[in-house]
This record gives sequence, structure tokens and C-alpha cells, in this order.
Amino acid sequence: MRLKPTIILGRFHDHADLNGHSLLPSTSFWIILCYLLLYVVTYWYCTHAYQRDPTSFFFDPSEAYKRVYSSKRERQADAFVEAANRSTVTPISHPNPSICLGIPTMARWEEQYVRRTVGSLLQGLTEAQRNGIHLVVFFAQTNPQQHPIYHEPWLRNVANEILQYGVGDEELARLHSLEKEHQYWNKSMYDYEYLLKKCFDTEADWVMLVEDDVLAKEGGYLQAMTALEYIQILMEKHEWLYLRLFYTEKLFGWNSEEWPRYLAWSLLTFLVTVTTLIIGRSCSRHLRKHLSNDAIAALCCFCLPATILMYFMAGRLSMQPLPLGLHRMEQFGCCSQGLIYPRQVVPRAMDTVKHATNQRCYVDMTLERWADSEGLARFALVPPLLQHIGSKSSKGSKFDEGANSIWNFAFEDYL
Repeated sequence: MRLKPTIILGRFHDHADLNGHSLLPSTSFWIILCYLLLYVVTYWYCTHAYQRDPTSFFFDPSEAYKRVYSSKRERQADAFVEAANRSTVTPISHPNPSICLGIPTMARWEEQYVRRTVGSLLQGLTEAQRNGIHLVVFFAQTNPQQHPIYHEPWLRNVANEILQYGVGDEELARLHSLEKEHQYWNKSMYDYEYLLKKCFDTEADWVMLVEDDVLAKEGGYLQAMTALEYIQILMEKHEWLYLRLFYTEKLFGWNSEEWPRYLAWSLLTFLVTVTTLIIGRSCSRHLRKHLSNDAIAALCCFCLPATILMYFMAGRLSMQPLPLGLHRMEQFGCCSQGLIYPRQVVPRAMDTVKHATNQRCYVDMTLERWADSEGLARFALVPPLLQHIGSKSSKGSKFDEGANSIWNFAFEDYL
């Protein structure tokens, strides 16, 4: 005779057909369901929290490239240049300055950023700080009068030296040929070495070369000098190459060269989690009741891999941010927007750049290779003291896309 089905404490019980199995979802089902709900919330959070991290899956260029602090500094730099245009005071050049600040500039096809570069570097300096700087604005083109700022009054009211090519007719003709043939690599190498030498000749303790499309942080001069003094103490018995004032975070993501390390940590996390759950279940009666093999499989084979995936999607800079302050940066530092060299290393840096003049290579790459071969330390400040604002490249319009992407997102967090 067929038995009548009964319901006993939440279980549908049919002695003949279902043999007492529960129709309620298993523990593993609830684990996965709850985790999916949490995952959706976490994903939503990440889309807002990490949209300015260029190493993140959630990176949003429309938000990340907004000029927040840069807009403030642009206004301050513009005001400084406007005041300098009306001024009748010219800077006094002092012998043996603390730092030679060299800025090479070329006429760009649309917008000239050099006004804001100079204005932001000088704005807010005390008289003593300004007197310790020998500012050299170098017109890195064979006809400097074609540069839009060449005849502007403010330039002569703020620069200690306005530099042009002081070379013979034959060398000038060769440089003009490089300009016409758009040999930017060769020309930029030549210009960099030329300006390094001019700054070295001022007898300054430090040589700072800055490109003509950057903005400086307010108060950055004092921070840079403090960092330089600390480096000198730290590296008293060792050589070092430069203090970096700008870098772009894009190169600090999950690098393919390090995938074995990422894999090893992921496997270790998996093994530790599985071991912990199994040991915990064997030691706890409560866990034995609820933590079945299916539940452990759901946690370790579904939830944990999904969590590791989310960790990598969030971005390296969000999960492993660069430490604030001064630290060494021998890898992934780009580019040459702003570097400060100790005087003693400048002659060797000049030789390195000069020997690479005929190579199709960038200045910073040339110096990095040399520093690697010589074991020279390199330092950087985090966040940086400079921001790259040049969306119009001095090399021409076809380089604009690359120029737009050279950006530091942490700089915009300054107040």
C-alpha cells in the first residue's frame, strides 16, 4: 500500500519515493547566492572607487582626466605671468646659484604651455628661494623669433638667461636640417645635452631640467630641496642619478613579467584557505554540521577565484598603492618631464646623451639604460611635484594622442 506523504520539520517526506531527502537549498547554494549578491555590490563600489586608477578594469577616462588641482595651478600661473608682463623688475643673477632650472621650449602648432610652466614654477617662491634659482629658458629651434613667446615682456622679467644656439653656421644648418626632416630623437638628444652643459657652467649645486608643458605644485620647491638634502645624506658613499619630479602611473600595473609571482600567491591563498576550512571543520562540531564538502568546494572553487579576479580587476595601484614620500624608483619611471641631477653626475650624463645623439631613442630611455649598467640609484617623490599638461606635442599633431596619455592622477588630489 502507498504511504501518504507527510511534512516533518520543513522536510517533504515520502517513505516510498523521496526517502527523506530535504527539498531546502543546500549550504553551498546559500553560499553562492550570498556571495553573488555581495559581488554585485562590490562591483558597483569598484566602478566608483577605482575609476581614476589607470591600472584598473574600472578606469574611466572621462572622470580620471578631469583637471582639479591643475586648474587651480593654471589660474595661479596665468596671474603670475600677467603680473610679470606689467612688471619693470628683472631678476638678479647670483654667482653660484643653488639650482639651475633649465626649460627647453619649441613653438607648438597650436597652444604654448611654457607660460604656465614658468609661472607655476616661480609662483609663490620667497625672495630667498627665487634668488637661489638661475632660470634658463632655452629656445630649442634655429629661429627662436618664430616662437610666440620670444617677444613677450614677461619672459625677460622672470628669466635669468634666455638661451639660443651659440654655434657656428655649419652646425646651425645641420640643426635646421634636423628640424625640417622631423628627426625629433636626434634633435632632442642634442638639445638636452646642450642645456645640461649650459646649466653645469653656472656652477649650480643642482641641475633641474623641466619640459615646457608641465605644471608645478605650489610649495614644490621646498619639498624638492628637502628631498635632495635627505638623498645626499642617504647616498653619502654612493652615486645616484636624479630625483624624479614626474611619473605616469600607467606603467605601475600588473606587469606580465611578474605573472609567476601572481600565480604563486594565488595558489598559496587557495591552499591556505582549503587547509584552514578542513582543519576548522575537524575541530568544530558546529562547522562539521554545516561545512560539507560541497560547501568547501563552493567557497574554494567559486568564491575564492572570483575574489582573486576582483582583486586584480580593481587595479594594482588601488590594491598596492605606492608609498607616499621619497623612495627609489629604478623601474617604470616615465618620462623626462622633470628631473634634478646632482652636479657631480652631470658631466657623465652629458657624455651618455651626446654619444646617443644619432640613435633613435628618447632621452629618458638612454639615461635609464646607462643608470642600470652603472648601478646608479634613482629617486622619486610620491605624489609627484609636476603634472604634464601638454596635449599638443611639440613634435607635431601625430604625436598628440601619446602626449594626452602622459598624466599623473595622484597630482590632482593635492588641495
